[in-house]
Amino acid sequence: MLRLTPKTMASNPLYGRGIASQVAARLLALLLMASGSAISAENPTAKTDAASKTNSLAPYRANYSAKFSGMTIEAEQRLEEIEPGIYRESLVAKNFLGKIDEQSTFELTADERLCPTEYHYIRSVLGRDRTEKQTFDWPNLSVRYQKNDRTSDHDLSAGQLDLITQRLQLRRDIKAGQTALSYSVMSRGKTKQYDYRVVAEEVLETAIGPLNVVKVEKITEGDDDRQITVWLATDWDYLIVKLQQSQDGDSHQLELRSAEVNSIPVTPLTTKTSPLTDDQKL
Repeated sequence: MLRLTPKTMASNPLYGRGIASQVAARLLALLLMASGSAISAENPTAKTDAASKTNSLAPYRANYSAKFSGMTIEAEQRLEEIEPGIYRESLVAKNFLGKIDEQSTFELTADERLCPTEYHYIRSVLGRDRTEKQTFDWPNLSVRYQKNDRTSDHDLSAGQLDLITQRLQLRRDIKAGQTALSYSVMSRGKTKQYDYRVVAEEVLETAIGPLNVVKVEKITEGDDDRQITVWLATDWDYLIVKLQQSQDGDSHQLELRSAEVNSIPVTPLTTKTSPLTDDQKL
């Protein structure tokens, strides 16, 4: 297999601008799929401190990396409260081919629902730029979608999420004990359905070290043969630790490299433990 580097991308006609752009976009988009329990015996207060420092949403910062055909991308994802009750979650992914900047601004309502107000997506790959924006008008149940210089208005249903807030809601719902999850998502001016199921609890080896995780699968139907699996750290506010996509025998994955939840660094279990059985749980 040819190793993709700036030199081979420029010199090999098989990797012209069009194909290179597709490869770069596919690689960078891997970090946007996820799309944000047992307690470590060595650090029993870590989970409590990380989850309780704020009343509802724990701010975090996480660094990820992924490899595809010899290329590496790095990404930082973070959640911050920019005003009381108003949050912004963002992800920036980049490598030598380009950069993706995705963010959502949303409110946390009195009944603890995530209510997106604006979603932005900016992609620059090999000099080709694409900008997308969704503005949510909840009083009129309408969303305005803008792609570059084109704008269109679409109907909005109560409770719909954007791509970022559905990932955060997934973490919140699994933390609340749900095992079958379904979300209506407004993406590019269209309504899409995202369904997931919890399949296991386990201890996962990561770049940080072993972590207690819950394993979640995205449910696909019809001609979609992609298999998407997400692992969430149960001790660390169900932060995304690993994401893997498999299709036609090809597999790509991203992994957490480092993170902080409520300014507390994510640390590993110093002694591996098996997830508790239902009888053992309090």
